[in-house]
Amino acid sequence: MLTRLFVFILVFLGSCAHSQAAERIPMPKALSRAKYDSRINPQFNPSINPKVNASLNPQINPHINPQRNTHISPVFNPSLDPLVTASLNPNLEVSLDPKKAGKFSGLSRFTPDGVLAGYIVRTPNPAVLLLFDQEMTWVAYAVDNRQQGYNTFDLNGNWAGYILKNAAKGFNEFDLRGEWTGFIIQ
Repeated sequence: MLTRLFVFILVFLGSCAHSQAAERIPMPKALSRAKYDSRINPQFNPSINPKVNASLNPQINPHINPQRNTHISPVFNPSLDPLVTASLNPNLEVSLDPKKAGKFSGLSRFTPDGVLAGYIVRTPNPAVLLLFDQEMTWVAYAVDNRQQGYNTFDLNGNWAGYILKNAAKGFNEFDLRGEWTGFIIQ
C-alpha cells in the first residue's frame, strides 16, 4: 500500500511539473546568439549576403547605388538630406531627437555580437531614417534605395554603407566593402 501511495505521488508531481513546463512561453534567442542565426548572419545565408548576391550589392547593382542613381541620392535630391532639409534634422526638429523627445521609433541597432549599438528614428519623410548611437547622439542617416533597403550616410553627407532586409524580419547593416557591421530589430 505504501508503495502505491509513493508511485501515485511521483506520478502526480511529475504531471504537475510537466503541465507547468508546457505552460511556459519559450524565450526568444538571446541577442548574443544572433551571429549564429542563419536568418540574420549573412555568412550563413547567401540570399542575404551582398558579397554573394550581386543584386543586393550597391557596388555592383547600379539601381541601389546612390552614386549612380540620382533618385536615391541626397546629393541630387535635397528632400532626402537631413543636413539640408530642416524637417528631417534632429538638431532643428526636437521631435526627431530621442534625447529631447524621450522616444524613438522602436528600432534598435546591435553589433553582430548582440551589443546595443544605437537606435533608429523615423522621419516625416518615410524614405529617410536617422541613426543614433547608444548615447542617443545622431551619427548618420539612411535613405531608402527603393529595393527593400537603405544607403547610409555620415553627417558629412558621405556614403558610408547600406542596410538590407534579413530573413528574420529585421535588417542588417553593412559597410561599403560588404562587411556585416550589425543588425536592426524592433
